Amino acid sequence: MNETTLSAAERIRAFADAVRAQLADLPAEEVDDLVDGLVGDLTDQAADHDGAIDLGDPAAYAEELRSAAGLPERGPTPGTKAPWHERLAAVAGRAAGRIRSSAFGAWLLDLLIALRPVWWVLRGLVLAALIAIPAGLGPRTIAGFGGFLAQVFTWVLVAMIVLVSVQWGRGRWLPRNALRHVRTVASIVAVMFLPLLSSPVMFGVWNQNVDPSNAGYTPPPGLLLDGNRIGNLFVYDKDGNLVEGAQLYTNRGTPVNLLGEESENMDDAMGWITDNESQNTVVPMRDAQGRPVWNVYPLPLRSFKDIQGGSHGSVITPQPPFLRAPDRALTVAPAPTPGSTTPPTPTPSPRPSDAVPSPSPTPTPAG
Repeated sequence: MNETTLSAAERIRAFADAVRAQLADLPAEEVDDLVDGLVGDLTDQAADHDGAIDLGDPAAYAEELRSAAGLPERGPTPGTKAPWHERLAAVAGRAAGRIRSSAFGAWLLDLLIALRPVWWVLRGLVLAALIAIPAGLGPRTIAGFGGFLAQVFTWVLVAMIVLVSVQWGRGRWLPRNALRHVRTVASIVAVMFLPLLSSPVMFGVWNQNVDPSNAGYTPPPGLLLDGNRIGNLFVYDKDGNLVEGAQLYTNRGTPVNLLGEESENMDDAMGWITDNESQNTVVPMRDAQGRPVWNVYPLPLRSFKDIQGGSHGSVITPQPPFLRAPDRALTVAPAPTPGSTTPPTPTPSPRPSDAVPSPSPTPTPAG
């Protein structure tokens, strides 16, 4: 037995259970007489061949046992029905026998048996997610959002459920009463919800439970400041004077366009409403070929109602926020030399004119 691989031992037990299920129509004493010792014989055969054994079809093997014992072939027994798990084991045994009839099928089944611990962990993660989602926990909580206590609780919850799932896979921590089939039910639930939990929709719901303010938010196109759309730009020089017709570009030479991709559909000179009272809308400048240019500021305005009515109307000059920008005495600060310190500001010495005059003596009149 110690030379037999674990997969071979488990296959032998599954084969013996399937053979026993095929003999379920016989009395229990006869079934024990026929099957007793089957596991030991097959284990010895596997040990003699370094764990390799061809079990074949359990149904055919059960029929051979019946024939050798002089028993009739299996037929429907009135009023008797095998339990569902025995019938399922018989079906699985027959399917496994057919699959193992080919070299590739035997290799594939052995590979799946070796990967079962991965499924145990994955099943635990799915069950943990089904508990965490209604509780408002998710990946952001695991990463530390929501507080330290919530993070620790989520990690402990996931670890405990995964541990239970792994122990179930090892055949431990399973109830022996009417709840003994809870592992089967949990596996079916995990298989059903695994595709749903892997979809982007469920990830969105998961994150929504953690941070509802971010759920479904799509930033608008164009230039934004703190998430708010900018209606126009006004450029001032360093002396505070307004610059008319300033062209703005990024460091890559890309025009700074307030509307972004939306401007491609606004060739008839209509932007968006920037003044709720006067219902004015920004419009672009035009180049020599009449094409719209959206990066020359400030953008002029036109009446939104006039544009809707088919008439562009007259150009409206936008009102700048300042006629003259606040004077900040802008200078280019010299780059500090590494290791140097700013010298202290010297205290000015008093000028002669700033000195307090000393009183001059009063002349004594001549007598």
